[in-house]
Order: sequence, then structure tokens, then C-alpha cells
Amino acid sequence: MEKVIITGGKGFLGKRLNELLKGDYDILIFDKQNGRDVTKMEDFENLDADYVIHLAALTRSQDEEDMFNVNVKGTFNVLKFCKNVKAKLIFASSSAVYGNAESPIKEDNNLNIISFYGLTKSLGEELCRFYNQNYNIPITILRVFNLYGPGQQKGFVIPDIIHQLENEKIILRNSYSKRDFIYIDDVVESVKKSMKMNSFEIINIGTGKSHSIKEVVERIGGGERIVCSQETGKADDIYADISKEKRILNWQPRVSLDEGLKRVIECRNKKFKNRYNLKEHVKKE
Repeated sequence: MEKVIITGGKGFLGKRLNELLKGDYDILIFDKQNGRDVTKMEDFENLDADYVIHLAALTRSQDEEDMFNVNVKGTFNVLKFCKNVKAKLIFASSSAVYGNAESPIKEDNNLNIISFYGLTKSLGEELCRFYNQNYNIPITILRVFNLYGPGQQKGFVIPDIIHQLENEKIILRNSYSKRDFIYIDDVVESVKKSMKMNSFEIINIGTGKSHSIKEVVERIGGGERIVCSQETGKADDIYADISKEKRILNWQPRVSLDEGLKRVIECRNKKFKNRYNLKEHVKKE
């Protein structure tokens, strides 16, 4: 059975990936919660792998040095390990490398980095490119757009909205912003497809559609309660061109926003004993 290491395997995406891969692969979860740290090269000693799926990253931190160490040095260590054991690498990058680019966004767009997180992901990509060109490591970089799904923690758009469902007001910064929301199981499928590749590719992982934050709230029945703290009326619209996703991976997302939101609400209702009426509030497709 082929061996797979998932860095950040205890995180939101890593847990789901492990659930859907186990049984088909011999999986090792490489995560701080398991005592393995990507910033420490010694934690890779005596390990072997056919594939490394590199998810470990800090998406937000008040300490830029911490983010740099995990996202850049951690990626450097992963690449050194892949070189040593001749493993394929799937690197989870982000649409943050594009900044506020004009949509639909293609993989050959000029990068317009506006966040330190986006910068660290871009540096990780450049390390990947160097290691592929100089050491022939097969690498697929997946630029994931706005990931969501059941169990996602606060600090991201959809869980922040869901968390406010019982409140009198749903507070947003800017309801006009439009994003490409992609459901977690679709991202997992894109990772599985990427494992079959043997070259260097950068691929957008999105739906090719965008929805405003206001629309998301309205679809789950809270539109009349929206209060915006920084409303500008500016409708920045960020979504992926997924033609390469379709062509290279022979795949495209299957879970619509309506279906994805239904699954998120159902998960929440189980946790909070059906405190929110799914049938009444979630829009039917």
C-alpha cells in the first residue's frame, strides 16, 4: 500500500482528507498535535512516503515571524524531505497570492499580493518551482479559493455567519464582496486527482462562480438582520477560471453553494440539537 504523509492532518481540511483517503493508502498524520512540527527537520527523520500532501500553514497570526517559519521554512523542510525520499508533493496554496485581481482569475495572472499570508504562500510556490526544476520532484500546487464546510472554525466567512444565526443582528464588514466558495469535499477530490500527476502544475481550485457575502446570509435566512460595520458599496468580485482544473485534472466541483450550506447547517443542528430550522431557512436549489 502506498504511503501518504499529510502535514497539518489535524486541521479542517486534513481531517476530512484523512477520512476519505484511509483504506486506500497507508497514511501518517504529520501535525503538531501528534508531536511533529514542519519547522523541525529532525521530525522527518526515519520517515518514508510516496506522496506528501502539504497542508500545514498558519492562515492568520499576529506574529509574522511565526507565519513565515511555518509557511515558508516548513515548506522548505517538506521539499527537502521529498527530495530525500523521492516523494510526490501536493502543495496547498491559496487564491490569496492573486490579491484583488480581475476575475475570472487564471493561473498565469500576475500576482498582486496584499497580505503577509499571500506572500508566504507565494514564497512557498517559488520553493516548489525551484525543487521541481532542479531535483525533478513531481509537484502540484493547488491554489484553493474560499474553502468552507462542516466543522470549520470561526475566523472564516461562512462559519462567522453561521455562528451569528441566533443573534438579533448578523454583523459583516462588507456584504457586497463576492467570493468563490468551494466545499471541502470538492477540494479533497481535487487533491486525490492531483496525486495521479507526475509533472509540475499550478491549478486553481474553485467553482468558477462567485457569491456575495450578503447572498450567503440571505440563502440561510438571515438577510433582514445584516448590519455592516465597514460597508463601502464596492463589489470586489474574486472567482477562479477553472478551465485548467477541468482540463488537467479532468474534474470539476459537484457541490453547489446551496447544497454545501445545507450540509453545514445540518452539522450545526446536530451539534446544537436542531436550534436552527434548516427547512425553513435554507434556500432550495
